[in-house]
Amino acid sequence: MKQIKEAEGTGTMEGISNHIPYDDLLPMLMNGISDFIFFVDVDGPRRFKYRYMNKSALMGSLAGGAVWKGKYIEEVMDENAAPPLIDAYEEAAQKKGPVTYEDQIMVNGKVFRSHSVLTPTLNEEGDVTHILAVTRNLTEVMEKEEALGSMNAVYKSLMTNTTDAVIILDKDGSVLDVNKAFTELYGFSKEDISGCSYPFVPEDLTDEACELVQQALEGRGTSGRTTIRKNRDGSLLDVSISVSRIQNEEGETIGVSSIIRNVTEEKNEERRRESSRSRYRSLFEHNPQAILTLTFRGTITNANPASLEMLEKEGHEVLHTSFMELISKEQEGAVRKEIHGSFFDTGGQFRTVVDVGGEEKILQISLVPIIIQDKKEGIYAILDDITEKEKAYEGMRQSQESFRLIANYSNDLISVFSPKGALIYASPSQHEFFGEDPMSWSRENLMQKVDLGDLRRLTDLFIKSCQTKEGFTITVKLTSFNGEPVWFECRATPVIDDDHEVSHIVVVARDISEQKSYEEKLERFAYYDYLTGLPNRLLFEENVWKAVEKGQRTGQAFAILYLDGDGFKGINDQYGHDMGDEFLREVGKRLRSCIRGGDSVARIGGDEFSVLVEELKDRRLIRDVSNRLLNELREPYYVRGMEIRTSFSIGVACFPEDGETHEGLFRAADTALYEGKKNGKNQVLFFEDQ
Repeated sequence: MKQIKEAEGTGTMEGISNHIPYDDLLPMLMNGISDFIFFVDVDGPRRFKYRYMNKSALMGSLAGGAVWKGKYIEEVMDENAAPPLIDAYEEAAQKKGPVTYEDQIMVNGKVFRSHSVLTPTLNEEGDVTHILAVTRNLTEVMEKEEALGSMNAVYKSLMTNTTDAVIILDKDGSVLDVNKAFTELYGFSKEDISGCSYPFVPEDLTDEACELVQQALEGRGTSGRTTIRKNRDGSLLDVSISVSRIQNEEGETIGVSSIIRNVTEEKNEERRRESSRSRYRSLFEHNPQAILTLTFRGTITNANPASLEMLEKEGHEVLHTSFMELISKEQEGAVRKEIHGSFFDTGGQFRTVVDVGGEEKILQISLVPIIIQDKKEGIYAILDDITEKEKAYEGMRQSQESFRLIANYSNDLISVFSPKGALIYASPSQHEFFGEDPMSWSRENLMQKVDLGDLRRLTDLFIKSCQTKEGFTITVKLTSFNGEPVWFECRATPVIDDDHEVSHIVVVARDISEQKSYEEKLERFAYYDYLTGLPNRLLFEENVWKAVEKGQRTGQAFAILYLDGDGFKGINDQYGHDMGDEFLREVGKRLRSCIRGGDSVARIGGDEFSVLVEELKDRRLIRDVSNRLLNELREPYYVRGMEIRTSFSIGVACFPEDGETHEGLFRAADTALYEGKKNGKNQVLFFEDQ
């Protein structure tokens, strides 16, 4: 060390080497260095002989296990690696100054990438006597850079090609990146958004937006949250937002990503449906059917007049009491289970015995969930007195088919496929949904997760998309890890490469199961008769209203037929209500079989039916149809082995002669029906023939 200190201040290898022998100096300085160190003698032009390697170089086996000391470069390296290495050393010797170069060679069958600095040492005469080589191993760094490049390509593909808006934030909430879909949705580009300001968030929802970001940073991501955002022009948008954190390889949270989907049209449709539902609420008070509203604990919160009349009670005697008080002790457990089950299912139907004024009544009770803004708020209990019918069939139960609602906040499933259908990327949310990583599946395993019919349609659309280079949207049913089928809306976008070919297809799937289930149930409940399966009065009136609109626009004539049974009460009295119900079903079947494909038939109530006959080119046609219906309805009915004979009266009104509005047509048909029944029944009477 004393010798080294004496050499300090010279600033050159020459100064140190004049005071300390090389054999002592090199091990002292170089064996503690992680870089590869080589010290070579310069014996002449292109003649470089190894004098020293440090431990790192020896352990790295760059010499391939050969005896290197005292050997020239060409004796140690193979014939391909030696010439460029000698060229670099020769350049340093000629230049008498440092030379830098990068190299890639095969070492023990593996690629070795390096960065080297060659520094010549000079004697007192200024001649180069030795060269010190310091080589740094870049293999791992460059491999990571290549892997990062591949990940960046996937990121760029998702950002560029997904039809949903995407925004990336850092840990401080500052915007790092947005995609084209984001700019198209909100009207703001990345450059328009500075720091942590979010001009696309309404002022009153700023705290909400910041909270979503903070929750994601803490690992509590959000999926499918519906909220309000603002376009650059000031207009408000309904959006569905998913927010999740971004982690690096060490598992550290480095930012937040958010996928935004414009659901304005869907929300507007939902609002229209809500407006329609509010009109139906008025039916509660005026409905001839007895209806109660219950909490999921069975407490009665409302009762319409028909239910109070059926139960022979005043409102204050029923409201805020338990529904269980109406039920016999023996049936309490079963009824409570039905009510609790309605919280999870789409409803139920059961029969029970209640005490009304000291007499037992057998009621058929239908439970229908009350859904407001997609949230179950309670239950409608629809009471039907079936005491007479149940004398022979007491104890039987009827239940409706139930549908389990899909778990809330299911994550969007993002996939990237090759043009041949191979899965090349699956988002982490898919592991959560399927219970395993889809990337480990074979093509056969993947196809088994899709319903067979959906798979055919999906395959056809996939092939067409690759040919036309256009995206598509499809609704499919997938099977979750627990075997449950789930409906998804899938939006697929083909990615076009520089050769104008499809390089891969990005698919974003969103859970729409609850929406589909709710729409189907609401439509069925609102528009169809529970007994015959025919359209009810509400749907029939809508059809007539549409026919009037069309007739006013095109001049097309049509007619409505109002039918009423001439002896239905006698059938109920003679055979019982159960046979009466079967009879009404048979009437519905006959009416359906008698009308044309474009016409419609509905049950108005009791034994009253209506028929809409459209596109009347000749007035004689409606007379033929009416008489054919009358004759068909006169034919005997065979119900449970019994022959029933009866007849119907029919009143007919034609558009536009008998009325130019649907209210006027109904009045005209009803008037004609009344006159026909007054004049002997069992006949067809046209309003114009009165």
